[in-house]
Amino acid sequence: MRQLIWSFIAALLLYGGWQFFRALRIRQRTEPLTENRGTAASLDDDLFGYAPLPSKEIPVSVSPEPESIVRNIAPDNAFDPFALELELQRLRREVDRIREAFEIQRQEVHALRAEIERLATQPGAPMTLPAAPDVSPEYDEALALARRGVMADVIATRCGITRAEADLVASLAMRARHREAQGWLA
Repeated sequence: MRQLIWSFIAALLLYGGWQFFRALRIRQRTEPLTENRGTAASLDDDLFGYAPLPSKEIPVSVSPEPESIVRNIAPDNAFDPFALELELQRLRREVDRIREAFEIQRQEVHALRAEIERLATQPGAPMTLPAAPDVSPEYDEALALARRGVMADVIATRCGITRAEADLVASLAMRARHREAQGWLA
């Protein structure tokens, strides 16, 4: 039984060594030669850095041609299934993150729409007042300010009208509020 276990361990070590040297050989074929390849520091890095690096990020906003994607993944026409698998996993994770963000935004939009519906159907909700038919269109901004409760002095300076005109617009807005209050009570 002991011999069987030792032979199994030896077989695993041989298999691991074979895979290691196979990965080194594949990396040397796909990597272009560099000037400092012969130095001791680069030999250390080359000996143990046999995993392919992921390709450069492709911007999401740009929709590149399929050929450029393949060129980014497999430079120099080298076919590396491991690098392709890494790139595929990265793209899947990115798509999942985008889907999660989209789902969160969709839920937020749905919640905001429900809140708007709820606020619009409340009996005490402030309603937008219809434009008074007896007000000239040039006083629309002044009337909107008066409906918000802005003082006549501020309305006059902001809209470029006289103080008397601003007082008139404020009184029209107050009269419309009074009519609306009577309508709610009746």
